[in-house]
Amino acid sequence: MRFQLVSSSGTKFDGEVYEIIVPTTAGTIAVFKDHMPLVSTATTGVLSIRCKSSDSDSEMESYAINGGIIETDGKNVRFVSADISTSEDVNEAEAEVAMRKAEDAIKSAGSQTALNEAQQLLRHSSAQLHVARLKKRRHR
Repeated sequence: MRFQLVSSSGTKFDGEVYEIIVPTTAGTIAVFKDHMPLVSTATTGVLSIRCKSSDSDSEMESYAINGGIIETDGKNVRFVSADISTSEDVNEAEAEVAMRKAEDAIKSAGSQTALNEAQQLLRHSSAQLHVARLKKRRHR
């Protein structure tokens, strides 16, 4: 099936895939060819792509996403988000610092709004750190 991964900075992926794993508001879903038609909201996390059925989990391409929308008709899948980070975009040390800052912000949040924003920042920096560490494992 054809998959397009599009961010505000341009297309991050456009090609044939076997499987896409996406964190949605209803839980993590896997999308395969002939999936029932779907439009869903994604949450912050890691979106993973298996290009061929024979690809192992370690060969999957992973992207840190900060929410988005996934749409499929069973033959084509499109994911759109304002914020998508590839492993090349993420610096592991910077992601670790961002996580620590988010954890500190959670501890010192003075309002529910500040707490929600800090928790969102923690989820996003955690997803970026995960993607950075996957890249590091692949290069060993």
